[in-house]
Amino acid sequence: MLEHLPRYIITAFLLIFCQVMIFNQIHFSNVISTYPYILFLLLLPSNTNNALALVLAFSLGIILDFFSDSGGMHAAACVPIAYIRPFILRTVGTESKKDSYTPTIKDLGFNRYLTYAAIIVLIHHTILFYMEAFEFSLFFTTLLKTIGSSVLTLIFIVIIQYLFIKEPGK
Repeated sequence: MLEHLPRYIITAFLLIFCQVMIFNQIHFSNVISTYPYILFLLLLPSNTNNALALVLAFSLGIILDFFSDSGGMHAAACVPIAYIRPFILRTVGTESKKDSYTPTIKDLGFNRYLTYAAIIVLIHHTILFYMEAFEFSLFFTTLLKTIGSSVLTLIFIVIIQYLFIKEPGK
């Protein structure tokens, strides 16, 4: 991962910039929002040290919280997904014989990547939106917001993958 550190730093800054300047302004019916910044966590190499992944997730979330004035909710939603990410990668599995790989659509295949990303995005959005609502009477409204925003975020993540992520080894 260290040899690709500059690329990861640039990716993180670009995703944070796009999230703050563009995606935070996109809302459908004041219910559905998109958060493709978590693509940074999805793209971490499969052999990333768990402690490093947790620190990166917290840092990513707290930076977004600072710019979004969301009081730590993004950090609180990013840390659990960084923690369970290795388990989900093992569960989704790969036929790759490499010890380390970057989980992209091109490396995992569309179906496996979509399963992996959907689980991560759904967990992230569930934590984020239920913390935001923090009220049981809003359960179904928050559930609708979580599902709608997860679908929209997945669409943007797939589009970003196809537009900007290079083939492995290129």
